[in-house]
Amino acid sequence: MPPIIHKSDLKQWQNWHQTYTQKLELLVDVWNANASQSTTEGYADTTRGLQGLIAQALREGLELRALGAGWSFSTAPATSGILVNTKPLNYLFPAPRTHPSYAGSRENLLFVQCGNSVAELNHFLEEKMGKALPTSGASNGQTIAGAIATGTHGSSLDFGAMQDFVAGLHLIVSPERHVWLERASSPTIHDDIPQKLGAELIRDDRLFNAALVSLGSFGIVHGVLLVAEDRYYLQAYRQRMPLTDGLWRAMDQLDFSGVALPGSAGQKPYHLQFVINPNDLAGGVYVTVMYKHAQRPPDSRPPSPSSKLTPGDSALEIVGVLTDVASDLTIPVLGKLLDRFYGEFSDISGTPGQMFTDTTTRGKSFGSAVGVPLGQVRKTVETALAINREYAFPGLLALRYVMSSKATLAFTHHDPMTCVLDIDGASSARTKTFCQKVWQQLSAQQVPHTLHWGKINNLDGARVRSMYGPERIEAWLKARQALLTSPALRATFSNDYLRALGLA
Repeated sequence: MPPIIHKSDLKQWQNWHQTYTQKLELLVDVWNANASQSTTEGYADTTRGLQGLIAQALREGLELRALGAGWSFSTAPATSGILVNTKPLNYLFPAPRTHPSYAGSRENLLFVQCGNSVAELNHFLEEKMGKALPTSGASNGQTIAGAIATGTHGSSLDFGAMQDFVAGLHLIVSPERHVWLERASSPTIHDDIPQKLGAELIRDDRLFNAALVSLGSFGIVHGVLLVAEDRYYLQAYRQRMPLTDGLWRAMDQLDFSGVALPGSAGQKPYHLQFVINPNDLAGGVYVTVMYKHAQRPPDSRPPSPSSKLTPGDSALEIVGVLTDVASDLTIPVLGKLLDRFYGEFSDISGTPGQMFTDTTTRGKSFGSAVGVPLGQVRKTVETALAINREYAFPGLLALRYVMSSKATLAFTHHDPMTCVLDIDGASSARTKTFCQKVWQQLSAQQVPHTLHWGKINNLDGARVRSMYGPERIEAWLKARQALLTSPALRATFSNDYLRALGLA
């Protein structure tokens, strides 16, 4: 049965965080024909329906982009052509058959359709499989395809970003061709599954690593094969700590020898976040630490379901909540609200899906993120603080940490770990100018850095090549050409954002 394809009369679209409005030719909503039952036949029918939309785009000379939750601040998912809303596509296939050489557990595998949100995946994994995602962003509103396409990350000291738990991709690359893509060095799925889907099986590390963080430009990501792990619990603590040399070493190099982290009993943190109010350094730094356990720690309290802010919220969620409380988020108001809503706590525990719950933050906030290697963190933060002394902005700085990714254009590729400096504030010209000053100073000081693809940035072709190096860029472009084999296809899956980056 063909999927249900609804062509909307809307001629413009706004992203979730309301940072831009895009005029377009056609907005299309797509549902599986039988939304209540996940079947390979229904999935294959939807593949053919999506191929029909690609054929339409080619006939009419229009660009085409797949839309998830529209969570990106940047215009990565935008197009003036056909925007295909894939969010209703949420089939789930647990424990698929594995390749004979696969050494992992089949029970940890989950093949999911592109429209599944992170919140939906957390619920299914926990309730139906007794499993959990190894990491996620603080927000759960993104679809899985959108999250991996821009490199969404958390702050796990033992794991990378979300694309790093992906073992397979089902990509629709033309009206006649769709491919199942895996690493040759790690075959995972049994060969007969791509055959049942009618997909061409490709095992190639180079192509796979390039397609992971694709910015939506390698075709339509229809399905994603995830590697989960056994359900675990995070025991969380938050404490406001003075900005001592010991805390600076912890932030700069993850050297905890000079500081006593909240709740520490000699155990390495699983999740770590520092939140700094740059206009109140005397009050100290908010340090959130989470420790990983196989079982819920005894006597530990669950997160409060009524709390405006939860233990896993990042600076963006904090600012989002505070801008909902105060329509004009000035510097004094931000400080007072932060003290009220973002307090200290101890010994709160839950599964990842219970600790990272946000699916609502939108509007009025501005999000940017800079990735730097360890050892450059203090210099980066001090640069931002110096700029704030001359040009104060109503917002927060936050530090999160991500293991290096194999994805070719992962902005978290710094070895062995990337520290992500989130700069989040009220949506205003002043916040934007503050970020621009930080970016300019980091470049002037020759601090190696990258910028989050899905957040506000000032990237162009020259900056992208400087940040990633010509070898990475050429490898990514060659992989895209290998999958989108004609100039017409590459033009169809391009947009203004990709052209500005020099990646079209």
